Amino acid sequence: MTSQLLQFVDTIARLRAPDGCPWDREQDHKTLARYLLEETYEVLEAIHADDSKKLCEELGDLLLQIVLNAQVAKDTGEFDIEDVARSINEKMIKRHPHVFGDKKVDSANQVKLQWEELKDEERKQERPHESAMDGIPKTMPALLQALKVSEKAVSQGFEWHKEGDVWLKLESELDELRSAISNPDMDHPEKHHQAKREVELEFGDVLFCMVNVARWHAISPEESLLLAIEKFKERFRCMEELSDKPLKALSKEELHELWLRAKEAYQPR
Repeated sequence: MTSQLLQFVDTIARLRAPDGCPWDREQDHKTLARYLLEETYEVLEAIHADDSKKLCEELGDLLLQIVLNAQVAKDTGEFDIEDVARSINEKMIKRHPHVFGDKKVDSANQVKLQWEELKDEERKQERPHESAMDGIPKTMPALLQALKVSEKAVSQGFEWHKEGDVWLKLESELDELRSAISNPDMDHPEKHHQAKREVELEFGDVLFCMVNVARWHAISPEESLLLAIEKFKERFRCMEELSDKPLKALSKEELHELWLRAKEAYQPR
């Protein structure tokens, strides 16, 4: 490790020492989990903002959570930061036989396929009775989790023959959603709960199918939704700036006209 990284590891160890910081000393993996998630999202925010200075700072905060968790594990005799580095280094070498071995690949896509194949082989060796669907964290954002599930299924050969089949499936799912929403049971007090549950399931099927459309075009559904949210927020702010009175005081027609002006004024990069 570099001197700065070694010094940082020593700093965290000092904070966890018997005469260190009371807050750091009482942390464990479970109490630190929320901070790890928060710092990850702040890193993503810096990436979306294309702010390199902020990204450097946020990566430091994320590194803090990694080193602190490793120190907690060291204090309880589980593992330390050296074990973490050794494990990931061995994995990277093993998963890149085209760099560290004599395997040949021709594209980034082949590298990705090779990675999944090697990962699948390791899973079968270590956990032969495990499903290909196991190991996908349920705490992942839903769209990202859907993408991972879809990719896992494809790695096992479960895939449409052509893109048109995906669109046909999407149209079918939309029809089923419309049918579920128009179900008379939605207005029946005793049957409403079950009918609503059916709508939720059909809506989920539509979203899942859209994730597959994104996958076919190598688009991240999570990133796409974040971009759409940011675009909407900026245009809404623009509406607020263009209006000479509160938006809630405007008619539907005035709001629509203002939205068109905001769309013209704000064009995403």
